[in-house]
Amino acid sequence: MQIYEYYKNNLTINYPPERLAEPSGILFLDIETTGLSPSKAEVFLIGTAALREDRLYVRQFFAEDLSEEKDILEAFARYVRDFDTIITFNGNKFDIPFLEKRSFIYGIDPAFSEKAGIDIYKRIQPYKKLLGVPDMKQKTLERFIGLLRQDQKSGREMISLYGNYISSRNQVCQDLLLRHNQDDLTGLFDLLPLLSYPDVFNGEIKAERVVKNNYRDYEGQLKTEIIIEFTYPVPVPTPVSCGFSDCYLMLGGSRGKIRVAVFTGILRYFYPDNKTFYYIPLEDRSMRSRGGNADRNRREQQRPENCFVRVRSQFLPQWETIVTPVFKYAYEDRTMYFELTEKIKDDPEVFRRYAGHLMNMILKEL
Repeated sequence: MQIYEYYKNNLTINYPPERLAEPSGILFLDIETTGLSPSKAEVFLIGTAALREDRLYVRQFFAEDLSEEKDILEAFARYVRDFDTIITFNGNKFDIPFLEKRSFIYGIDPAFSEKAGIDIYKRIQPYKKLLGVPDMKQKTLERFIGLLRQDQKSGREMISLYGNYISSRNQVCQDLLLRHNQDDLTGLFDLLPLLSYPDVFNGEIKAERVVKNNYRDYEGQLKTEIIIEFTYPVPVPTPVSCGFSDCYLMLGGSRGKIRVAVFTGILRYFYPDNKTFYYIPLEDRSMRSRGGNADRNRREQQRPENCFVRVRSQFLPQWETIVTPVFKYAYEDRTMYFELTEKIKDDPEVFRRYAGHLMNMILKEL
């Protein structure tokens, strides 16, 4: 067994690690194996990286042949005790279960259950369409944020490369194995800024300004929109934009913007208690019951869908009840609206919640 160590100096911190955990307790983890199944394959390289101020300290546990698998698992289990948060890329599905199963064979306990796990792949996977990437491979996401690594070998190539090393003890093969693992580890740290996208969508925004804007659509019709400008704590690494229905989202740096069309016209407010109303079909309106004084021939039995009052105003769409009262075209409609009053327009908390609602709808409909 060999243990290799080196430092990556002068780190650029684009995502504060303290947002995830105490930096000194964070360990980045990536492994190399002879196959995908821990019941049929072995682990031959366990790569780790820890934060040391402005440096990344890499320690790699390398089995010079498969008889040393137990040795590297034991050495790793001792080392990992000093950390309480493990960061991986798809490690919840592969790296950690693989290490647990291989360790169990030798009666070794790496105590992963006692540690917090952060899987970058799992956290960012729901945002694939937002990012506009063809797949969610680590190298693809590295290119998305502008990182280009020299090593382009795949995990499958690592298996054959390790086989060549065992049979020939070729130093070039070993160097390539270690370098590939090092690039995966440093790439893990470099991918942390991707977590700023989930942060934005999970509500860490502050509405700064709400502007009403008039414009002409592609048919030349005069329309009105609301532009919500907001900020968030950690800048996104790459600008993104997308839309849904009459909503359009733009994120760039530490600022975001949502444009949403304003509906101007008549909508219905449906009374929650329809028992005190009756409906007049000829007038398409509801009225409160007045005992037996009203003309019963004009009435229609009250139902939730015909118990309403019509309101002419300006409205904004919502698909969950973010702002009340709620207005609709028809009772069964999925799209709801709220009235764009001056009081609401001047309330930044309302538009913070509303912007978050629109972003979640955009993400859901991509």
